[in-house]
Amino acid sequence: MTRYINALLVFLMVLSAAAVYDMKYEAEIAAENINKKQAAIAQAREDISLLKAEWALLTRPARMRDLLERHRDILDLTPMTSNHIGTLADIPAKPVVPAAVQPAERSADGSATLPPIQDQTRRVQ
Repeated sequence: MTRYINALLVFLMVLSAAAVYDMKYEAEIAAENINKKQAAIAQAREDISLLKAEWALLTRPARMRDLLERHRDILDLTPMTSNHIGTLADIPAKPVVPAAVQPAERSADGSATLPPIQDQTRRVQ
């Protein structure tokens, strides 16, 4: 009887060692995935920083002024003045469009007047 209990305990010990090894392996894989994600985040932040620096370089006022001077004939831009800015009163009111009167439809033989169709779908004529 003691022999069976010892064999059972040895089996349980080997099983638990295998379970611990599996947990350790999964933890190492998870840590590796976390490191990869952190490296990707760091790379993305570096890319964003580089793009911000490039944007700042491309949108410098002196560079924009030089480009405007170089392409003045193509762009035809003028400096903005106070008369370019309007008020809400300068916007015209939306015109009122009267409802279109639809002609009465007749039957195929022309003997009866058909009521108008209520839906807004287009009809093939």
